[in-house]
Amino acid sequence: MRFRRVLLALLVVVTACLTSPAYGAGLEGKAILSPGTAGYTCFRIPALVRGNDGTLVLFAEGRKPSCGDVGTHDVVMVRSTDGGVTWSAPQVVHAGVDATAHNPAPVVDTRTGRIALLTTREYNTVWAQYSDDNWATWSEPREITSSVKLPEWSSYATGPSHGIQLQRGPHAGRLVVGTHYSTTDGDHKGGALVYSDDSGTTWQLGAHDNSADPALRVQELSVFERPDGSLFAFARDEGGTNPSTVASAVSSDAGQTFSTGFHADAAEQSLAVPTVQASTLELRATDRGDRYNRVLLASPTRLGTTRENLTIRSTFKGGTEWVDPGGGTVIYSGMSAYTDMTRINDSTVALVYERAANWSHGYIWFTRFTESDLGLPDGDTTGVPTTPDASGNNLHGYLRGPVSVAGKFGTAVSLDGTDDYVQLPFAEQLAVSSGDFTWTGWFKYGASTADQPLLWAYNQGDVYSQLWLRAEPSKNRLRALAQSGETAITLATTKSYNDQAWHNFALSRQGSTFTLYVDSVAAATTTGSIGSVSPKRPFQIHLGQRLDGLQNLKGALDDFRLYTRALTPAEVSAIYTTNSTSALGLRLRYPF
Repeated sequence: MRFRRVLLALLVVVTACLTSPAYGAGLEGKAILSPGTAGYTCFRIPALVRGNDGTLVLFAEGRKPSCGDVGTHDVVMVRSTDGGVTWSAPQVVHAGVDATAHNPAPVVDTRTGRIALLTTREYNTVWAQYSDDNWATWSEPREITSSVKLPEWSSYATGPSHGIQLQRGPHAGRLVVGTHYSTTDGDHKGGALVYSDDSGTTWQLGAHDNSADPALRVQELSVFERPDGSLFAFARDEGGTNPSTVASAVSSDAGQTFSTGFHADAAEQSLAVPTVQASTLELRATDRGDRYNRVLLASPTRLGTTRENLTIRSTFKGGTEWVDPGGGTVIYSGMSAYTDMTRINDSTVALVYERAANWSHGYIWFTRFTESDLGLPDGDTTGVPTTPDASGNNLHGYLRGPVSVAGKFGTAVSLDGTDDYVQLPFAEQLAVSSGDFTWTGWFKYGASTADQPLLWAYNQGDVYSQLWLRAEPSKNRLRALAQSGETAITLATTKSYNDQAWHNFALSRQGSTFTLYVDSVAAATTTGSIGSVSPKRPFQIHLGQRLDGLQNLKGALDDFRLYTRALTPAEVSAIYTTNSTSALGLRLRYPF
């Protein structure tokens, strides 16, 4: 349960302490629900959705007589029709009367426009209602406890935060909401999913698991759908013996069962999250036409007795790995707590969060941000010229300094040996993982005896998975390395080809065999059982520069390609002699 603390200090909080500049002056945003509004002592537990008409709808608990978890609480709603600039007055959706109405968990059915809302009373009974007229009126709360709660569960709560509508697979259109419960036999805690296949009219209990207790005492789920159709349930760990404060589980059958129960492995243990609810939101997905997958996580990040430093972090791997888990983009450095997010449009995210001056809640704040505010995987590409991708995959490259010169075929790019390079975009299509591949291209150099990087892909470092090809004229060789973790293979030629003439390379993997061709001749080959050379996300790929920028090519490059198969010797020869343009498995091509 949440901290059961009556925050008397909130009754005397000076509003001026929490005022911020008008929206747009920073990422903190502004208060949209404040203590004292409509007679409520404070507001907590925000949940945010966007309707088909573009309206933002925020649900929260209006608490009285205190701000504690138990009292006469109503679930209230406010709306914004202008993207969060102005908001309506609070409207009671589920009145607690003499009870505690709490934990709003809304979800929009985009097919019909209906918004369905699940709530709980007294941490025990579950209630459903909906609106079919763009939020103007609501059905009366209807108890559905027997449909979604097992008799052996002693307590129950929905959400809090928005539910999702499935977009993939045979159950596309299904509404899914995360819930949590305690059992009567030893008071074990667990997480569950409930779902509706009729737009929220009826609900059923699906996946549920408490097998990790007492290591993980799971509650307060936030759910997102991955591109493969599986559901990832991110949960709070309330005082389990596992040192992680968060846990996760996976459903592979649209929320009916958990294929992977709640656990806290390296990804979960890496996250600095105090014991508090956290919200998730799918931002990018390759099956929707995006180049990469990205899911956001909103939570405080300061571990300890207070909840501070509200931060947005990202996973590009469906929750199995979090980028810079201790970092991210700080929205507010002070005290904050529960959160929720929704998309305003393709580029903008709306965020609501709890905030106060002397603890972590009481006010509900609203802000919005773009993916650029969080940091784009490719960095700032504004104004950077591009080179077109002739493969048809639209993976256009960024020319960070190179200039056009005469090439082996038409034009090529010339690099100055100082800071020029070609940056490939971060895209899942460029991850060769542990499969077969061929990188091929033309190079020309000879003005320097320093190491000359031709291709550097994915990562860099002694124990990082990576793939690279470099000319080493001081050692009279070309050298390639393919590495997965601490396992690596190397290939080396007996010539460095530093004669200012055009040469073609092809670096391929077929099963456990790696081959480096130069001018269509297999100049080096070796075998080795290594795994994925591109497991981390996001990754970088540079042509003509090591990823850290400390080695740069002084020379020229032409017609670089990536195939997701091992080309045959005959195909490599055809590229060398006739510039053959086989399309089978072609993932990227830069003719320059």
